[in-house]
Amino acid sequence: MKNSFKLLGLAAVAAVALAAVSCEPKEEIAKSYNLTVKVVFPEGVTEMSDIVVEAAKAGVVTPLEVVVEGAAATATATLTQGDYKISASAVVTAKKKAAGAAEVSLYEDAEVEVAMGEFAVSPIIIKAVQYTPGKQAYIQPLSDTWIEIVNNSDEVQYLDQIILIGGMGRQSKPNAWQANGYESLYGGVTQSPVIAFPGNGTDYPLQPGQSVVIANAPINHQAAGEGFENCADLSHADWEFYASYNAKDTDYEGIPNMELVHVPYTSQLNWGQNFFAWAGLIAKLPEGVTPADYAANEENLMTTPGTTSKYQFLMIPSDYVLDAVDVWESGAEEHYPTFLPIDDAEGVLGPDAWSGIAVRRKVTKIENGRAYYKDTNKSSADFVVEKVVPGAVPTQVDAE
Repeated sequence: MKNSFKLLGLAAVAAVALAAVSCEPKEEIAKSYNLTVKVVFPEGVTEMSDIVVEAAKAGVVTPLEVVVEGAAATATATLTQGDYKISASAVVTAKKKAAGAAEVSLYEDAEVEVAMGEFAVSPIIIKAVQYTPGKQAYIQPLSDTWIEIVNNSDEVQYLDQIILIGGMGRQSKPNAWQANGYESLYGGVTQSPVIAFPGNGTDYPLQPGQSVVIANAPINHQAAGEGFENCADLSHADWEFYASYNAKDTDYEGIPNMELVHVPYTSQLNWGQNFFAWAGLIAKLPEGVTPADYAANEENLMTTPGTTSKYQFLMIPSDYVLDAVDVWESGAEEHYPTFLPIDDAEGVLGPDAWSGIAVRRKVTKIENGRAYYKDTNKSSADFVVEKVVPGAVPTQVDAE
């Protein structure tokens, strides 16, 4: 009898334990649904290659299976439920790519459309720019503003004769050129001088992943003491902008000077400085045409249309643009694009004036210590705003 009671007791304990386990909440298993992405080719484009469609959720990127039929593509996948960011990219020609993005909430089978936009491909791009100084009273004749250019390709590129234009910003309506029908001809993008790298074509090679910093004043501006903490250390800059036309500027020893191409206003001592907002580009002229020859041709110069101003600006066609960046004033609710969508589809909100904060390009991957940078010709997607050390090599990839 004792053994029977003991067995009954053990059975009762087991039953209670089983009941307790069965009462515990069950872990919910995420459901999966079918996602279909319809890829819409850019207007006028009937054929693309290397079409890649990806879905990203919580930092995890999943490639989708792509099927191309004529001038249309469809991508599919079965994914766990959640909110996804969809991105699509493709090659149009050797000099043009296409990209698009969309968002979808996947809590049942869903279909989403991604409209692709066309943009130019450039091996040399703007890596970062700091156009606003780190101290309000620290403007002229010295400035801690700078720009950094990088070779984002896997082949050696050459800086020779690449033109830099920068400075304009705070555009809330079409500028005088756009308003008068010159939409694909960029004029008046800057009030500061137009500069270029010297060289005869192969004098200044830039290795894959390598970058160069061009400074207005290549010194350590932080060394000025208290109150200059937000200023940049530019003592390791590779190039200098020297306003040789103005006796107030300083030519620093040991740093090569950028070549002056065109100077609208001789009062300007700094290149590309604007304090509040910034728009700039780098351009390459057709083979055989030097920046000096181009600027000497009066057909490439124009006064501001619709005004009586006598100042002449250098005109740069969109076809010559390698890279363009549009940075809107911090917190601004009204802005108008400086460039055509093929050069920069949407600007990015910039840093506060006199903050010493830069705008830098996102890193997509790092291989063998070399960083690759995001380039969709859409500043709002390609850039982030933060404190940057000029010439620093990134060590981590940016989250989308």
